[in-house]
Amino acid sequence: MTRDFLAGVRSIVEPLLIELGFQLDEYDGDVDEWGRKGAVAFFRSKDCKVQVYNSTREGSINCMIAALDAPNVFGPHDQSGKWQYLPRFAIRQGVPLEDIREDSLPDFPTTDQFLESVRGRIEKYFPIAHDGVLEMEGPEYWKSGP
Repeated sequence: MTRDFLAGVRSIVEPLLIELGFQLDEYDGDVDEWGRKGAVAFFRSKDCKVQVYNSTREGSINCMIAALDAPNVFGPHDQSGKWQYLPRFAIRQGVPLEDIREDSLPDFPTTDQFLESVRGRIEKYFPIAHDGVLEMEGPEYWKSGP
């Protein structure tokens, strides 16, 4: 499963991330999710990081963005508050929640279907999330307006 996940990330999501200036920084295919195994691939650019993770506990594959000083921590376990979901920045800018709703996935999506959805979110929300993460300086960022 984790080999399939990494292969999928590299073939579906990484080409877009390379276009955006990222390169693979680290991969952990042995994340402990309270008895289940998760996986995460971290990518680094000159000014931020993106992670694509597979949470077997949540049954989902997703992505997050953070500043360069964020620790390479599996997103759902992050206690620093530095890793954020990309659409969160769009919501902060006033994009209606109904416009953000995840593309419809089948009831039992495959790894590739999840990764295509992740790629779509990165294509759609990276510009606004990138600007936001560069402005973000702690939790008070989410309490202030755009």
